[in-house]
Amino acid sequence: MFDETAAYYDLIYSNKDYQQEAKDIQAYLTRVYPQAIHILDIACGTGKHAQYLSHHYKVDGIDINPSFIELASMRNPDGQFYCKNMMKFQLPEQYDVVLCLFSSIAYVKTFDALVDTLGQLLKHVKASGYLIVEPWFAPDTWESERYDMLIVEDETYKICRMSHSSREGLISILNFQYLISSSQGIKHHKERHELGLFSTNNMLQAFQMARFNCEYDAVGISGRGMYIARIKG
Repeated sequence: MFDETAAYYDLIYSNKDYQQEAKDIQAYLTRVYPQAIHILDIACGTGKHAQYLSHHYKVDGIDINPSFIELASMRNPDGQFYCKNMMKFQLPEQYDVVLCLFSSIAYVKTFDALVDTLGQLLKHVKASGYLIVEPWFAPDTWESERYDMLIVEDETYKICRMSHSSREGLISILNFQYLISSSQGIKHHKERHELGLFSTNNMLQAFQMARFNCEYDAVGISGRGMYIARIKG
């Protein structure tokens, strides 16, 4: 994912307030586990949240995109950033908090893969630590046939991204098309993102099957809710 548009990712999301979002994450962590020191950021992207969170925590991260990891490592020289798939990875550390935010968990797509992925994350949570997961939409809240347009620019590029949402069973589909204009001409890229639609009961069941005790916060940081899990004693 983002294979052809990784170079433009930071520009595409340049209107995103990473500093404020990091403050919101810190406030949430302070409420849940104020003793936290060492954090693993799952699907860390280009490391902009980590850049701000590292003022308060030791932050490591993983992402499936090697270009993102290169940027994240440059932004956060004190952290360790790895090009890994969250569905199957092994790191040498365990963490006070493992974070999987901004609905990245939905990229696992199926319930069985969700259980397996949570079990993988469990291996990286200290016995006293927490796994905090922000969900995607549930099946009854996903809005198909929605279409949107985003336009951004800097001194090098002008980008138009159009998107259309659809659904195939319990998989939500986001089709993106990009027009990227520069002095070199115009490029056209397409992306298809598939994310699983899980109900609250599905999510809680998956956490239980992965050997977590889990609570659900219906609001969370962004209004999509949050799952706060600890390893079963």
